[in-house]
Amino acid sequence: MITMNNGNGIIRPFVDETFWQYGATSWIEWDMMKDGYRFLLSGPSGSGKTTLAQGLLSRLARHLPRCQIYILDYKNIDFSYLEGAKRYFKHDSSTDGFLEFYDIFETRLSCNATYPWLILYIDEYPSWLLSLPSKVQKEFMLKMARLLNLSRAKQIHICVSCQKPLADLFSSGSRESFSHNVLLQAPSKETVGMLMPNFKDIIETCPTGVGYVTVNDSDLTKIRVPFPKNIDAMHRDLWNAVNR
Repeated sequence: MITMNNGNGIIRPFVDETFWQYGATSWIEWDMMKDGYRFLLSGPSGSGKTTLAQGLLSRLARHLPRCQIYILDYKNIDFSYLEGAKRYFKHDSSTDGFLEFYDIFETRLSCNATYPWLILYIDEYPSWLLSLPSKVQKEFMLKMARLLNLSRAKQIHICVSCQKPLADLFSSGSRESFSHNVLLQAPSKETVGMLMPNFKDIIETCPTGVGYVTVNDSDLTKIRVPFPKNIDAMHRDLWNAVNR
């Protein structure tokens, strides 16, 4: 995994696939010290979502000074190495983690101050949400909508992963509040229409680890997710931020 150990908030989550096909590596850079980003990662099982999510989060851990990361891992599979870290919540405890994070958000919303960066990652969001009673689902969907709409200026990044980002999972049209949409493998026209309708005639099905990203529903870029060269270092960086 290529990193820039500079703590200035600049991360390189993936490379431009067009350059890659010509034998050149062109890293896409994002400045994470600006207003909060809203990531929606989508793709079928085996598309590379987990590799992308862990690489993205470990880069944030390394390059955002003093950041704290909350991981909600309902399946308790891909992030189980974080077992015991302060802000790792597995299976049913994912609900406790979400409420803890939401309370911090509401506190930040009530006053103007500078805070350490706070990151929420929800793995397989539908699995967790649909495990809740219907009344609680609606309550949490409203809270998620509030988070997505109001936390940008409060040093908060939010990242949600799911196979199909159905509109029914996001109340009040909050799915459109995601600033960065990533679609790996582009598995169906239906999913493309959900996330990237402006480009449904351009997007093609891709191999594992390859897909597309849009920023604010524009700037379509074909991307490739790099496989980490040092998995232990990636896990260590993420552990430190989740346990901070």
